[in-house]
Amino acid sequence: MKKIFIIIGILCLLLFSLFFFLHFKDKDLSYEDKLKNTGYSTDEVALILDKVAKKNYDLILEIGYDKSLINILTSNEYKEDNFEDYIEYYMKNKDSNINDIITIINSGYNLMNYPASTLLATLVKEKYYINENVARYLDYGNNTKADIKKIIGIVNSKADLGFYSTSYDSNLNDDNLILVNKFYHLKEDYIPSDLVSLSGQYNKGNNNKMRKEAALAFMKMVDGAKIDNIIIYNLSSFRDYDYQVNLYNKYIVRDGKDLADKYSARPGYSEHQSGLCSDLNNISDSFEGTDEAIWLQNNAYKYGFILRFPKGKEDITGYKYEPWHYRYVGVEAAKIIHEDDITLEEYYAYYIEKK
Repeated sequence: MKKIFIIIGILCLLLFSLFFFLHFKDKDLSYEDKLKNTGYSTDEVALILDKVAKKNYDLILEIGYDKSLINILTSNEYKEDNFEDYIEYYMKNKDSNINDIITIINSGYNLMNYPASTLLATLVKEKYYINENVARYLDYGNNTKADIKKIIGIVNSKADLGFYSTSYDSNLNDDNLILVNKFYHLKEDYIPSDLVSLSGQYNKGNNNKMRKEAALAFMKMVDGAKIDNIIIYNLSSFRDYDYQVNLYNKYIVRDGKDLADKYSARPGYSEHQSGLCSDLNNISDSFEGTDEAIWLQNNAYKYGFILRFPKGKEDITGYKYEPWHYRYVGVEAAKIIHEDDITLEEYYAYYIEKK
């Protein structure tokens, strides 16, 4: 029996010695050797040592050999400061494209809990991307397969929620940038306090009042057009709530509610009540392509006016294309809207609501 205990003791001592040897032998190895023992080639080890901060070497050893790590390090978009985030996101999305993972992390947005995808990687590169809307972007994009700019425009404008599905009070503090559409409305008694009348060469309609700043800009625009032998004038600007009640109801009787909603605003939701817009020259589709319409599209923004309901943006604005309807937003905003080919809804979401 005594011999058995001696043998067992010797075996335990040998095992302990072996463990002690192996443990401290590994401890004495350099990270270069440890990485090689993990399976990385000499070139791959050199790459790791060159592009990864020393504090993250243990993280690599913990993961073990993974070719995707090398793909991350060799990407032109690789940023050393993002290494830990790349790894964390990659571990959650191992089947995803490495370049998509890198793009999403490099965006700087907190998207760690969203699955990596080419759609998400493309979204974060867009100028008008708003991170708070990411879930709706992905939902709308995956369900419709729309192009990226359309996805962002639809969601930022809230059109993905359905027109008139939610109602907000228009923020009067936004002044010239006040939004009035199928989500934002003015109260029944709202009438701008600074309305002035357009007359003479500037007006040929009964609804001839605009807010003062807009009216002055409008007259400058008309004068500027005249120099180019283009005649522009107002047909309909400010309309109060009651006027819109009668107009909208008339259209419902004539065409039905669904069709009326495509070209006429419900009372309180009409931009005309803001005193910042004007229907020009010819309230008809035939105005499209005329010299006047072309001049306006090329020059109105210089005076602070935008084409409010552009062609191809109907699913964002909620209205059919109206080549005659122009809205004053000020020169700075008009320039951005014109040059970036966006609507007031898209501008408002990014530059006003996001603040």
